[in-house]
Amino acid sequence: MARVKLLSAMAYDHEGYEADGVADPVIRILGEFPAPARPFNVHRVYKGAQGVYEEGLLLLDPEGLVIWERGPQLIELRGMMFEDLFRSSVKADLEIESPGEHTLVFLLDGTEVGRIPVFIDAPQSVRSAGALSQAADAALKKGSILWLTIPQLDGSEVSRPAWYVQQGTKVFVVKGGHEQELPNLENCDVVTMHVKSKDVKASIGELPVSVRVIEKPSDEFDRIATLGMGTRLNLPDGEGALDRWRDECTVVELTPVAS
Repeated sequence: MARVKLLSAMAYDHEGYEADGVADPVIRILGEFPAPARPFNVHRVYKGAQGVYEEGLLLLDPEGLVIWERGPQLIELRGMMFEDLFRSSVKADLEIESPGEHTLVFLLDGTEVGRIPVFIDAPQSVRSAGALSQAADAALKKGSILWLTIPQLDGSEVSRPAWYVQQGTKVFVVKGGHEQELPNLENCDVVTMHVKSKDVKASIGELPVSVRVIEKPSDEFDRIATLGMGTRLNLPDGEGALDRWRDECTVVELTPVAS
């Protein structure tokens, strides 16, 4: 249906939103899989030709099988000059069997107009830890910024954004000098890494990561720093950054901690 576009959408936990006003883009379960889903909300924004449409929603499991369906329900769009927002609360009898990434599909008049990833949050599940790590790895490959919560010497914590270099399951950050400020990172054993999905523009979860400072001078430092030169936006000194980083900066390796 070319005349209607899904501009944005999100499925998020209802109870968490009611508690703190933050739309956490997950469907949450309590306990181990399989388990019933807690109520969740679906927000979506359409833009298209004026008229009344039959809207349907499908939730697919990681294998692409339909595990929940809602619709059709009538919605009305105001026309191409408008972006129409719709909100729904879902309290379905829905059982989630897998911690993997699910998919929410949007249909208008029986035609798919868009789909988004849906992440499953199961804080009491052993199985979910591996799925979160996989989802974070996929999000890091698409993104450019992560957030770190770093313990400080006075017992407080600070949260800072950081650009990074990804190598497999590890990420590397450059700090100090004229680069990003990540206070006390090199003195920590473990910090918390928050990963956001570029697709839904929101956090998909947090992971504990171990901290290792890359020795310098070393071939490993030069290799990671050279990769970082291709990641760092608006690098003022171009290839000269490598010498500056050798003199001024610290490269830190962050590795997810196995649960």
